[in-house]
Amino acid sequence: MSVLESPGNKVDPEKGSNGSQVAADATSEVWTSRGSFILASIGSAIGLGNFWRFPFLVYRWGGGSFFIPYIIALFVIGIPLLQLEFTLGQVFRRAGTQSFGRLSPRWAGIGLSSSMISFGIVGYYCAILGWSNVMLIESFYSTVPWSIRGLSGDDVIDVPVNHFNNQILHLSDDPAKTEIMASYVFAGSFALWASVWFILVRGQEFISKAVWVTVLLPVAILLFLLIFGCTLEGSMDGVHQYVGVWDMSQLKSKQMWIEAFSQILFSLSIAIGVMSGYASLNPRNQNIVQDAVIVACSNCCFSFIAGFAVFAIVGYMANGADIDFVTLNEQGLLSGSKLAFVAYPAGLSLLPGAGANVLLFFFFITVYMLGIDSAFSLVEAVVLNFRETAWFHHYSRTQLVSFFCFIGMMTTFMYTADIGLYLLDVVDYFVSTFGLPLLAFFETFVAGWIYNKDESVRVAGLMPVMLHDGLFWTAIVLFTGLTNGFANADTSTEFDVAVSFGVCVPLVVISFILPAFLASGQAGGFMEASYAIFSMGPDSLRIMLNDAICEGAPNNWRLPKVWALNVKYVMCPIMMYFVGINISGLAVDGGYGGYGPGYQVLGVILVIGLVTLLAIGWFKPAWYRDPALERSNSL
Repeated sequence: MSVLESPGNKVDPEKGSNGSQVAADATSEVWTSRGSFILASIGSAIGLGNFWRFPFLVYRWGGGSFFIPYIIALFVIGIPLLQLEFTLGQVFRRAGTQSFGRLSPRWAGIGLSSSMISFGIVGYYCAILGWSNVMLIESFYSTVPWSIRGLSGDDVIDVPVNHFNNQILHLSDDPAKTEIMASYVFAGSFALWASVWFILVRGQEFISKAVWVTVLLPVAILLFLLIFGCTLEGSMDGVHQYVGVWDMSQLKSKQMWIEAFSQILFSLSIAIGVMSGYASLNPRNQNIVQDAVIVACSNCCFSFIAGFAVFAIVGYMANGADIDFVTLNEQGLLSGSKLAFVAYPAGLSLLPGAGANVLLFFFFITVYMLGIDSAFSLVEAVVLNFRETAWFHHYSRTQLVSFFCFIGMMTTFMYTADIGLYLLDVVDYFVSTFGLPLLAFFETFVAGWIYNKDESVRVAGLMPVMLHDGLFWTAIVLFTGLTNGFANADTSTEFDVAVSFGVCVPLVVISFILPAFLASGQAGGFMEASYAIFSMGPDSLRIMLNDAICEGAPNNWRLPKVWALNVKYVMCPIMMYFVGINISGLAVDGGYGGYGPGYQVLGVILVIGLVTLLAIGWFKPAWYRDPALERSNSL
């Protein structure tokens, strides 16, 4: 029997990693159609980041040249990682906790850690939507409070900025002192949480219907805003700033590549437990590999179109208020919350008559719809992952949804204080900078380096396998440290990079050649040894997943062979590199954003909580055991 035909490559998806039969008992909660699943996944992916972060990144990093690393990131990590989460969830009919638990029981904590990230995000996400709801009500005023019609000079920026900071946020001048809560924002956030609760308690059938409205309606409105915006005077100046400039010299900037990859990771809702949970409600043989491509590409297309809609209106604002883009950028109006809640509404306020009110209403409805899809998907991820554990499986869906919505609403409460924006900034930074890359690293590490390791050792021997792993990861750690000057991405030089390649590339080459040579006798040849050491784990996972999703549907798309190698040798090291960069940067800066110790502690607690949930699963895997496995073993 050849290595390629060894039993280790044929894993029954109905069995756990220890071979115990696991009940298939597909949940009664399923998507009513494939289209509903795809729309729900797209709705979770597209959100405020597509609207306020992606366009700014394009503008900041040389216009159209940013699309080059962005598209590379889409195909290198975005689509493959989404396919990993989708296929695991669908084949095992479980969310992240048990889908990764089936690969290795000690890694079930990945699902619960991702749920913690989801919960951290949804808390401040609903506060942001609370801002939007308040401004939605204000858009009915005959003269909106942030109007810049007839203004000139500094007032063009000061009026909308002061309205947002003082009337909406009640923003404190001192992040260390809090005195007041923005009651209107809390009311707006409460309305959002009530909507999330109502949608989720109605169950999957209702969600399957709701997404046809909550996803398609904002897309339609965005297209309308785009077409209308492009008819306004000065809009083409904005579009030119967006994609008309191609500064190819920016491609040499390491930070540009980092932000392109980070944007893909964050905007696709990867590593937060949503996608595997959603896929677990599919038929096992749905064309899920194709679905991942559809969802990922739809998300990117939405981001691209949103950029035109945003910069068309900002160009109209700059033209009507006689202000240049450099000034807008210096004032922070081209990115983040100020783009969505200051610059864009201010631009629309220049429209004559009731046109401003109508367009503002449509805009804030779009923000609400974009947000609610993401919000209820984040809560759904928490519910699905926790319900898969022995601790929570006996609670009803209504009980779990009500509990987590209540806790989430209480979390949102702190973001409605006058220091809420500072808290949001810190939590968002630690979640996106450490939480997501760290979890993406562990997901790819389990799939590429842990799964079926015993079979690799059986075929090639323990020493060659461990030698390869040790040499390869030593090279990756050294490369991360050297290219960042052991401290900060900004301090590395071309000499550092040259030394890094000179030291690390030989290590990587040796990590492949020497172990395969040593194992060739036991494995039956050099090629057999190479496959056993380098490819057997992720490739056996690929084969098993393909067999499951194509059973009864032979025309379904399959995961290609390169996918397995990409998971192990590209995505996993990239995520490790990102984690290293972020740690070194934080260490040199002495914390994030100049905030005080209390804020830094808050961020660190989030990361420690994530690692703790992972550690519990590693040392106490029985705590995260699957109730379905318990029932199966008792039969």
